[in-house]
Amino acid sequence: MKIEPGMKVFITGAASGIGRATAIAMGRRGSRLFLTDRNEAGLKETVKFISPPGEVSRFKSFDISSYEAVKAFADEIHAEFGPMDIIVNNAGIALYALVEDMTHAHWQKVINVNLWGPIHGIECFLPEMIRAKKGHVVTVSSASGLIGAPLHAAYASAKFGLVGLSEVLRYDLMMHNIGVTVICPGAVDTPLKNTVEILGADPKDPRVKELKEKFSRHAVPPEKVAGLIVRAVEKNRFLVITSFDIKLVYFLKRCFFPLYHFIMIRITNLLTGIKK
Repeated sequence: MKIEPGMKVFITGAASGIGRATAIAMGRRGSRLFLTDRNEAGLKETVKFISPPGEVSRFKSFDISSYEAVKAFADEIHAEFGPMDIIVNNAGIALYALVEDMTHAHWQKVINVNLWGPIHGIECFLPEMIRAKKGHVVTVSSASGLIGAPLHAAYASAKFGLVGLSEVLRYDLMMHNIGVTVICPGAVDTPLKNTVEILGADPKDPRVKELKEKFSRHAVPPEKVAGLIVRAVEKNRFLVITSFDIKLVYFLKRCFFPLYHFIMIRITNLLTGIKK
């Protein structure tokens, strides 16, 4: 669908990173933005970056893992503005840990935000879009939604779930003229990279610092991902992988599994080596 001035766009995780960059990119197309994030200060900063022809019609800070909070916001803006044209399920958190080191609370926290959060967005915004017979649903998954990397049990469970959910939605919503896109970024230069916790590892260990530096070297700017999101909506593309290295590894997984398996063992040895 062509993104035209005045289209209504709901974006989660808009206080920084991909969410902020997507809000700015949609704003440049003249979109009316509806933004949310748990980080209220960051959300207010994002609002300052939006200038005409775009506008922020409503923004609110809350936790998307709460269905009641998402529903209240959706009801509020539907009553005044009607159905959204585009929803971008972007908000997420990360945790690196061996399964043996994780508690139930760790599983619950990651999956509540990364999987239930987007489901809440779909539950609360999709019915009005279906009634309008138009729109596009964008969900930001991850390379970890395609590749089962070590130390990513909870994160990958949620992100694989988002890829599967998006694939089903792609077919379920065809009859309603609603497009579906799932974005699978690799490393992205966002604040998330600085806040990721590695359970069982000493944060002062130089190997942890080296790992984060390697991540940063391969990270793409969030503006690139935002541009791919805009293009995917306009071209109605389903699966978008944002970097060549992830495309290559995903290709190896599908077509040359023994080589992929060998690479993943090497990565596993590297990552588990930094555990205390």
